Amino acid sequence: MQERAQPLIGERTRALGLGILFLCTILVGSAAALIAIGSALFPDLCGNQVIGRYTSPDNQLDLVVFERDCGATTGFSTQASIVERGATLPNESGNLFDSDTNHDAAPAGPGGGPEVRVRWVDARLLSIAYHHRAYVHKSSRSLHGVSVGYTTFR
Repeated sequence: MQERAQPLIGERTRALGLGILFLCTILVGSAAALIAIGSALFPDLCGNQVIGRYTSPDNQLDLVVFERDCGATTGFSTQASIVERGATLPNESGNLFDSDTNHDAAPAGPGGGPEVRVRWVDARLLSIAYHHRAYVHKSSRSLHGVSVGYTTFR
């Protein structure tokens, strides 16, 4: 009777490593597929609610102030975008300004985020004021040929 040779420990380890690698590849591929399917079914969980629309003096642009809501895990924010006059506000973050109440340090305005006061000085100059305790995530100084000045109020 011929005895069977026992595989070397290195061969067993290699086989086990290949098995684990195969399982990890399957798991990563499955996770990527789930993310892709989720993105297709739920393209954007955020929404915008317009608070005010302010047309430039030359009637070319609108400054849209809005509240952006991205669900229960995020707080309210007040944001602003410059768009062509009458254009639909895209479902995305503000292209000009973005602020929140800084964990309620600033009082909430009409949309739940901090109050924002806006004024067109002329067709190419915009003034935006926000509460001094608000947390500002974004404050662009110019966009679409419009210069923007920022001030705070109490």
